[in-house]
Amino acid sequence: MDSHTNPLIRMADEATRPSRWWVAWPVAVAITGIGLAVGLMVGQAVLGHPKETESRAQFAELFAFGLIALLLILWVRLKEGRGFSSLGFRGRRPVERFLAGLLLGAVMMSIGVLVPTALGDLATGRSTHDTTGTAALGLLVVLLVVFIIQGSTEEIVFRGYMLPVGARQMPVSVAVLATSVIFAALHPGAGIIGTINIVLYAVFACLLALQQGSLWMICGFHAGWNFFQGNVFGVPVSGSPEPTSFFTFGPTQGSRELISGGDFGIEASLVGTALLILLLAGTTLATRRSSGSGSHASAPADASAP
Repeated sequence: MDSHTNPLIRMADEATRPSRWWVAWPVAVAITGIGLAVGLMVGQAVLGHPKETESRAQFAELFAFGLIALLLILWVRLKEGRGFSSLGFRGRRPVERFLAGLLLGAVMMSIGVLVPTALGDLATGRSTHDTTGTAALGLLVVLLVVFIIQGSTEEIVFRGYMLPVGARQMPVSVAVLATSVIFAALHPGAGIIGTINIVLYAVFACLLALQQGSLWMICGFHAGWNFFQGNVFGVPVSGSPEPTSFFTFGPTQGSRELISGGDFGIEASLVGTALLILLLAGTTLATRRSSGSGSHASAPADASAP
């Protein structure tokens, strides 16, 4: 993949005061840590310090990830001298691409839950939540927005900022692998399979963002994957159980953790591994096809569109 022509990578060139990768990456990680710590603290205070098992506790993520996004935007604007849209939010048909990603994420996670259910390792009624079933329907619409902000913020930090900055200063493959490892390192408690899967997800996210030339589709995918896992099926999202869900899926007695994912969620299962390998293969094939036809999913001219 040519870093000189890829629309997503070229957006980093708009900086009038560009950052070296060895400055940009630690700053991005620090912003993530500070945003999570301070944002969650503020969110908890505003919400009245709800328990983790209360439905309103999930809304604290709005404060945390909103603060992360704000701090990164300020860094890019004030230090680098470029706008928010240069973090990957360019190109044609943004709504269509976002919704396509959202649907893909929902479908893949549905498969990720239904396969271990068919094998007897997951079942509904095996987890406890504050609000479930039809009582959760009203909240689910709002909680989808929470996951859109959460997932999109992670994509902005890692695939919208760290990846393009790194890819302008090192081989693209190195930037993809390095940012993916950092992404996995910020998801502790995943175990061996979970960590491998998080790296695989991050590589897939990098390739999809590069193939698309923007973040629209991967932001939708990230939100759909997490929302369906946590708030639709009731499975923990990267080890964090959500208090509100429509279904209440969980590991059955004597279930195989390699199939169910255990307390961490589908990302820590071999089913998750298979899904991510399938996504990687599909994205790689799409990239090769677009390269072979002499076109790009998001041509350079597309990247300059408002």
